Amino acid sequence: MENELKALREVKSRHSRELLARPGVSGVGVETDGHGRPSLVVHLDSNRPDVREGLPDQLEGYPVRYLVTGPFNAY
Repeated sequence: MENELKALREVKSRHSRELLARPGVSGVGVETDGHGRPSLVVHLDSNRPDVREGLPDQLEGYPVRYLVTGPFNAY
């Protein structure tokens, strides 16, 4: 599992800038899914269909999960 985490972090690093430049994308992370497996997660600021449109279902062979979490605010 540690090798997969490392690989996912590298994929995240390569694609974060491009994903975060998209309107409606508020974050990109490596998190565990409901089964404890690591996965790539893209956080969206809304559930509008145009926000999700054109975003990839996978990156470099890894599935991407999308979560609507709203915008992130730095405090």
